[in-house]
Amino acid sequence: MLKKIFSPNPFKVFYLVFAYILAFSVWWAYLLYAKNETAYKEKIELNQITFWQIHPGDDYNSSDEYKMVTAKYKRQKLMIETEGSAFIFLLLAGLLAVRRVFMREMQLARQQHNFLLSVTHELKSPLSTVKLSLQTMAMRKLEPEKEEKLIANSLVDIDRLESLVDNILFAAKIERDEPGFSNDEINLSDITQSVVERLAHNKKNIRIHDQVKPGVYLHADPIGYTSVVMNLVENAIKYSEPSTDVTVALTESDGQVFLSVTDSGIGIADSEKGRVFDKFYRVGNEDTRKTKGTGLGLYIVRRFVEIYKGEIGVSDNKPVGSVFKIVLPKV
Repeated sequence: MLKKIFSPNPFKVFYLVFAYILAFSVWWAYLLYAKNETAYKEKIELNQITFWQIHPGDDYNSSDEYKMVTAKYKRQKLMIETEGSAFIFLLLAGLLAVRRVFMREMQLARQQHNFLLSVTHELKSPLSTVKLSLQTMAMRKLEPEKEEKLIANSLVDIDRLESLVDNILFAAKIERDEPGFSNDEINLSDITQSVVERLAHNKKNIRIHDQVKPGVYLHADPIGYTSVVMNLVENAIKYSEPSTDVTVALTESDGQVFLSVTDSGIGIADSEKGRVFDKFYRVGNEDTRKTKGTGLGLYIVRRFVEIYKGEIGVSDNKPVGSVFKIVLPKV
């Protein structure tokens, strides 16, 4: 209870400080303005008395001295108004910029927290399954069919673990200014078909159709490209209903390579299409999301494409689903 009372909401503290600084600045600007008005009136009254003593009966408001004092007063008034307005404007702009940075850092902290929770679950779940399978086979003699099924399921979970670890290591690698990717000529067709074959046997019975043109080559990092195809296809499987179709297409034309992955899943709202490639971002609400994932897959895809000067986009698949398209220059 005490902790709750004495742990203020950071946003409330920020807005309180914001309001205090703004009110403080406006108040001092008002005091300075009022002081200038008072000083001007007092100086006019004093100079008027002195003027009439020297020039009785003359109009003080027409004198050079009055004009000089009034001109000085107007310059000071304009300076207070201009500098005060500029100060308040810069103060507001600075505080709003700080707020945006603060909000972004808070969002990143939440995403990192969700990422750690997701990674913990993603690591623990397949490890527990593999451990249970091995313990079952060690404790009793099983029929060959059951044993083969346990081994096959364990291999799928190990592939899932390997993919997760590769994603984490790859994400850490591309965060550096010099990722150190190799630039050898690789056979994209073979790599793409290899990934399709690897993911063809999935627990959701998703049918993966391969439309891969043979003999498509590109100077790129083989591990990076493998991770790109793996993440796109796994993402399509993850957000698709069981026993539906996913299509992987690879072609080349006019010195460019075209890779697309099409699914018939839940699709992506227009408001989220621009954010799905951000690090740690996952479609939907963190509290209601049921699909597994770390939010790194599409981020890795985007960074790989950026490094090799390509383009990436996502669009709707009619009637349902999404289409992820990548264009990579061959030079």
